[in-house]
Amino acid sequence: MNSTARPNNGTLVDRIAQTVTKRIRKGEWPQGSKLPSVRQFARDCGVSNETVLRAYDKLVALGYLEPRRGSGFFIKRSGQRPNVPDALTGKEWTGTTGSHGRWRQLLLQDTSRPNPGDGLFPDDWMDHSAVLDALRSLKKITSGALGGYADPNGYLPLRQQLQCKLLEQGIDALPSQIITSAGAADALHLVIWSHFFPGQYVAVEDPAPFIHVQRLLASGLEIVRVPRRHDGPDLDALQAVCERYKPRAFFCSSILQNPTSTNLSPHKAHQILKIADAFDLLIVDDDTYGDLSPMTGNGNTVRLATLDQLQRVIHIGSFSKTIAPALRSGFIAAHPEHVARILLFKSVGAIHGPLLNERIVYRILSEGRYRHHCDQLRNRLQSARKDVHSALSEMGCDMRASSDGLYLWGTLGNDRNADRVADAMATRGFQTAPGSAFSLSPEMESHMRFNIPSTLARQALPALRECLMRSS
Repeated sequence: MNSTARPNNGTLVDRIAQTVTKRIRKGEWPQGSKLPSVRQFARDCGVSNETVLRAYDKLVALGYLEPRRGSGFFIKRSGQRPNVPDALTGKEWTGTTGSHGRWRQLLLQDTSRPNPGDGLFPDDWMDHSAVLDALRSLKKITSGALGGYADPNGYLPLRQQLQCKLLEQGIDALPSQIITSAGAADALHLVIWSHFFPGQYVAVEDPAPFIHVQRLLASGLEIVRVPRRHDGPDLDALQAVCERYKPRAFFCSSILQNPTSTNLSPHKAHQILKIADAFDLLIVDDDTYGDLSPMTGNGNTVRLATLDQLQRVIHIGSFSKTIAPALRSGFIAAHPEHVARILLFKSVGAIHGPLLNERIVYRILSEGRYRHHCDQLRNRLQSARKDVHSALSEMGCDMRASSDGLYLWGTLGNDRNADRVADAMATRGFQTAPGSAFSLSPEMESHMRFNIPSTLARQALPALRECLMRSS
C-alpha cells in the first residue's frame, strides 16, 4: 500500500476513506467527478477490492459519495453533502447500500412463504414427525439432567453419533475432537472468534456465502477473494493470494458449495493442502450442504478433512438446513489444539450448547430417520431439478449442470443484469438471490442462485419469464 493511502489513525478501511476525503478537500478530485474504480484504487493502494469497496460504501453512508449503478462512485457536490467530521474512525461499515446490501434482504426476508432466493427447504419438505417424536422423548429427561452446566463440548451421545457419521465420510475424529454448536453460523463464529484478530488477512472463495463474508468483516478481518471454478478454487489465484497477502486461513466448501452447488475435485483438494502446508494456512471447510450429496462410490469428489484428517482443516457441519431451520444444531470437528482454543472462547460466550436441541438431533440420527430423510430430500431434488433447469434454459438462462444440492446457479443470459431482474421480481412479491449477494466481481452481475423447490413451490417461473423478457 503506498504512503498516500496510509494515515496513522483508524482501521484500514477508515484510512482509505480518510485518504479519499482529504483528496476531495484539496481539490484533487473535483465535486461531481467520478472516483477511480474499486479495482483500480485497490491496485494503486496495494489492498483488496473488498477494503476499497467498504471504504467507498462508508463514504456513501456519510454523504460524501454517490453510487450510480453501472457507472461507479461519484463525488457529491457540497450542497448535497451533510456536515461530516474529519475523523472516520469507529465501527467499520460492512456495506448495506445498493446491490452490496442484498445479503441483508435475503437474511431478513419473510420465511413464511417460499421464495426463489431462499436458503431453506419449503416447510412441506421437512420431516416434522421425526422432530415431534424426538420432542416427546424429552419427557423422559430427569430434572437432574438439567440441574447443572452441560459438557462444553456438547452432548456426549450426540458427539459419539457424529463420530460414526464422520467415519462414514472417511474422517477419523474422537468425540473429544467434536464440539457442538447452534448451527453452522455459530460454528463459524466460534472458529473466527477463537483464531483470528482484527486486521489479519483471510481468503474466501468467490462467489461465497454472504454469512462467511459478513461474519469475517464484522470481526475486522481483511478479505481477499479466490475465484471458485466448477471443480474448486482457482489454484493459481490461491497461490498468488498466499504469496502477496499471507492470509491466516482459507474459508471454503468441499461439497456443494454455496451458491454454486459445485464439488471439490480430488486433484484440487491435494493441491490446496500442499499450498496450506507451504504457507501455514488454516482451512475452514463449511460442509453445511454435504448431507445432500450421496457421495457413495463417487471418486470425483472429496472432503478436505478426509485427506487431511483434521490436521490443518477445521470441519463444520450443520443440521439446520436438513432437519429444521429453527432447531439450531451444528458441529465443529478439529485438531485437539484447535478444539482447546474454541472451547476456551465458547466457555466465555455461550458456556455450552443448547442441550435440548442436541438431544432431539441425537434421537433423529440414532434411530436412522435422518439418513432416510436425506435420501428423500435428494430424490425429490433430483426430480425438481430437471423441471427447473429445463424451464430456465427455455428462458435463455445458462445454469451450471449440478447433479445434487439445493441450488441451481448460472447466468440469466443475454448479458441481463441480475440486480435489475431481482428488483423487478421484488415488485411482484418474489425475493431472488442475484450474484451481487455473493460476489463483488463484475463477472457475477448476470448470475443468480435459484432454490430448486422454492422456485417451483410459488410458481415463480412465469413471473421470472416476464421479467427476463422486459430486461432483454
